[in-house]
Amino acid sequence: MGGDRPTGAFGRTLRRARRERDLSQDALARRARIGSKHVSELERGNKDPGLATFMRLAAGLGLTGTELMALYEQQSEAG
Repeated sequence: MGGDRPTGAFGRTLRRARRERDLSQDALARRARIGSKHVSELERGNKDPGLATFMRLAAGLGLTGTELMALYEQQSEAG
């Protein structure tokens, strides 16, 4: 699953934030107006989110882009 690459750290961040909010991948995808397969690929670290997708995911999680970035930075520092 994505390893230590930035995409892997973002995927772990996204999965953790989604689960903490008790959302399925489908529910997050609907909220973020992206495909559920895309959410899955992001969580597995197989894809990088573009800025628009990043912001949609943040909104879908009830976060600002800054808050989601802070979570990502915490995750990537933790390893």
